[in-house]
Amino acid sequence: MPTRDVSLALMEHGLQEPDLEMLRPTETSYTCLLLQPCGPIFASEQRIGNYDVPLARAKSLSMLRMARERGAHLAVTPEYFMPWAALEEAIATGITPAEGVLWVLGCESITQEALVQFQQNVTDHCLVIHEPWQGLEIDRNLFDPVVLMFQAIRPDGASRLVALVQFKTFPSRDALFLEERWLRRGTQIYRFRGRSGRLTAAVIICSDAFALRDEWLTDFNDRSTLIHIQLNPSPRNAAYRNYRTTTFNTDPRSSNCHIVCLNWAQSIVQYGTPGTAPEAWRNVAASTWYCSADDCSSNDEVVIPNHNLGLYYAYMTERRHALVFHYDEAVFELRVPKVLTIGHAIMANRNGPTALQRYVWATANQEWVAGETPDAGFAALAAGNPPAQSALQHVIATQNPLSIERALALSAGQITGRPNWCALKDIDSCKIGPDEVVRRLTVAQDRESRDFRHQRLSTAAQIHHEILNRVEWPPQVDGVDATSILRWDAADPNFNVMTSDNKPTLIAYLGDLPPPHELETIADKLYELLRQAGGPHQKRLCIAYREFGELKFAGIDALTRFDDPADDKTEFLAVTPLDYTEPSYG
Repeated sequence: MPTRDVSLALMEHGLQEPDLEMLRPTETSYTCLLLQPCGPIFASEQRIGNYDVPLARAKSLSMLRMARERGAHLAVTPEYFMPWAALEEAIATGITPAEGVLWVLGCESITQEALVQFQQNVTDHCLVIHEPWQGLEIDRNLFDPVVLMFQAIRPDGASRLVALVQFKTFPSRDALFLEERWLRRGTQIYRFRGRSGRLTAAVIICSDAFALRDEWLTDFNDRSTLIHIQLNPSPRNAAYRNYRTTTFNTDPRSSNCHIVCLNWAQSIVQYGTPGTAPEAWRNVAASTWYCSADDCSSNDEVVIPNHNLGLYYAYMTERRHALVFHYDEAVFELRVPKVLTIGHAIMANRNGPTALQRYVWATANQEWVAGETPDAGFAALAAGNPPAQSALQHVIATQNPLSIERALALSAGQITGRPNWCALKDIDSCKIGPDEVVRRLTVAQDRESRDFRHQRLSTAAQIHHEILNRVEWPPQVDGVDATSILRWDAADPNFNVMTSDNKPTLIAYLGDLPPPHELETIADKLYELLRQAGGPHQKRLCIAYREFGELKFAGIDALTRFDDPADDKTEFLAVTPLDYTEPSYG
């Protein structure tokens, strides 16, 4: 399946490719708007698109006006979203991209006849280009199009508005293989090249991913931005993400790219022909911006502002960064550093995309307006587990979602043990594997990770219960009593409990009957972490677990004494308290 450079498609019309801002390898970042709509949708052999076309038309026009007014360099809508009537009105009224700007508009399905009519309707304002009809199959009726809209360059230097229509090349999979029966396939993927020749961009439509063989993928994942628009009930399916798997497992020096997956919102409802019952998808959105390992920051000062605008950080076990969009309907406004810059190294921005605003639909005004911080699901998660909510009340009060992730990982003993363990890419709940399921406690949108979240919250609840009710504690954590609290503070990052007399303490709870090797490994790891950090509280470590319903404390070999030559090692639960000095061998 051929890749065709946009420059070649334009050359036939005496035009030159635009100089897109996003493809200029400069230190200047670019802005973009991405629309994740909520539906419902309609799908039949006559049409695939929005169920409520007038509403979709209003949302489309408002979003395009905002793209124009905000000066966005990239605007994207997902597969099958934009009504052609909205696009025609936008063109006729001058709501069009400026020079250096690209609009990637996933549009409703269209027939050949309807596209010809659209072309005629806008001919005074816009040049519509698509691949030749000849050679395309004629036994099917509906195209699945994306319109790539931009200002091309005339020979005299003036601009010419162009709508380059790209057709989906491969049908999606559904239970009845309906799209395979209805879809009239295209044969080409268009690729933009920056003037410098160093950066490229391309768009694929949903199941185009099935056709992206490894040898073809190299056209799109080297110093490139690949935009993958979808209407997909199963966006994480292995077949849909295979091209990402290949990219992420390729030498990062030859796969330095951004991949932007834009789907519809969660919980889409699909309507069909009259007489058929609506179908609730129960889908996740999974819209995500993927960056290479060196091109995104996991620092709190970058992650938290993004989090508050519905852009959530996760680190992939495939050594890429994933910024996952909130699953509800919204328009997301981002500022994005270029994939590559050739200027001064000191100006190379490695923070990755940053959220500027999140817009929600205002029905009364019929426009997108700035929204409040979206609910990422943690409030309901905590409210559903009152003991955990009570345990974490002081951590929650800091209004820092990353403190919650760290406190819970530390409480479960599930940290790396390295001095920088609290970096987000090393927190287990902030990692995602090839299944791309998000396990964040403070981004509780994925149903598949409910058991993990429950277990992690229960760990905090159990520690809090023991703090409130237990009188006897191991001597090295003296002072732990009912007045102690669970907390996490960057000033004492290796402790999760603070006593009433301000002694930071680390208490880990490992659940029921953990394997002996796990007890030993975690004990050694946590002790060594505190020892390396040093300070007067480095031995304030306690590891608890349950054995047949009874609370036990793990023995920690390093917390034994050798100062009495007449005695063997004294187990750390002995009544003789330990001091805070290192043993003397002199």
